[in-house]
Formats: sequence, C-alpha cells, structure tokens
Amino acid sequence: MTSARGFDHEVYAGYLNAHLLASEAGLRAFKSATATWEGTPHAKTMRLLVLHIAADRRDLLALIEALGYRESALKLWLTNAARIAGTFNPVNILRLRERPSTQLELDTLTGMVRAKLSMWEALIAIQPRDPRLVLAGLEELEARAQTQIDLIQSISQDSVEERFLAQEPRAGAAS
Repeated sequence: MTSARGFDHEVYAGYLNAHLLASEAGLRAFKSATATWEGTPHAKTMRLLVLHIAADRRDLLALIEALGYRESALKLWLTNAARIAGTFNPVNILRLRERPSTQLELDTLTGMVRAKLSMWEALIAIQPRDPRLVLAGLEELEARAQTQIDLIQSISQDSVEERFLAQEPRAGAAS
C-alpha cells in the first residue's frame, strides 16, 4: 500500500506509546504469573518469559526514542498506575494451577503477546515507507514474540490435564 502521504506522527507516536503502556501491564502480568508456576518444571520458562518481555519493553522504548518520539506524559502516569494494578492478578487470584482460572491466565498472557506480535508485523509492513525502521531488528522482535507465544502454549499444553481432568484423590483425603 503506497501513497504520497506522509506519516501522521501524532497517530504513529500514539500507537507506539499505547503499546509501551500495554507492555508495562504485560510485564507485571507475567511477573505475577511466575508465582503460579513456582516449584514446577515450568518455573524456569516463566522466568525466561519475564526477561524476554522486559527486554521487549526496553526495545520498544528505544525504538520510540530512535524515531524521535517521546513517552507521553499521560501515558507515563498511566504506566505507573499499570505497575500498581499489575501486581494484582484478578484472573488467577489464588495462583492455583489446577483451576480453569489458570487456563484463562495463560490465554490472557498469550493474547498480550499476540498484540505485541501484531505491532511488530504492522511496523514491518510500514517499514518500506519509514527508513528509520530497521527491518532486521523488527524481524528479530517479531520472531522473539512468536517464540514467547510458543513457550506459553507449551506450558498450556503440558499442564492442561491438571486443570480439566479429574484428579486422583490425594492420600488421606476424605472421599
């Protein structure tokens, strides 16, 4: 889609800033979710995901700055509010793995990363019109997001029976 029109920098910067704000909430959600998986074979994967999500947030901020945009003051304030809200996880309050809320939490985390993947795809699509964007860097970020989705999906697949199949009664439990 080629046009002689230039960029609407207010919209462009606003879009990136909205994703930056969402990335803070996402980072907090992933940090919160690590508690669900502590003590399981998936704990290491969740901690790795937190590191990747944090790196993506830093990369997005660096991209915004490289494009000559700044963090919106309003979005900065909202980011601080998201930090506070992100410490509370209404999807899986009790951090139980053997409940449907855990599946909903994994689905939500996947959706957050899919939104980020869509952003990278949009930037890749616009890159030919914006020489400030580095295609190889965007493709690396796109691949990293896809890897994150794959990791979340592997946790979901590997642990789905805990949530949806009847569990054996525990020794000593009343029947």
